[in-house]
Amino acid sequence: MCRSCGNRASEPKFTTNLHMRTEMGKRTDIEFTTTTMDDVIKRDKEERAAKNDVLIQNKLKGFRGRGYA
Repeated sequence: MCRSCGNRASEPKFTTNLHMRTEMGKRTDIEFTTTTMDDVIKRDKEERAAKNDVLIQNKLKGFRGRGYA
């Protein structure tokens, strides 16, 4: 900004506009839904429990294969 007149000296080099550069960024079929925190917590808890069950079963298979159990 010019101190004497208040006008810009030149156009800005950067813009705050969002440019979509990828095909994924151009998608318009995204659906938004509302979910309660209770639903999110329940879903995440179930997903973690399922992953932990698989992990534990794999560990047990490893131990049994070595003759520990």
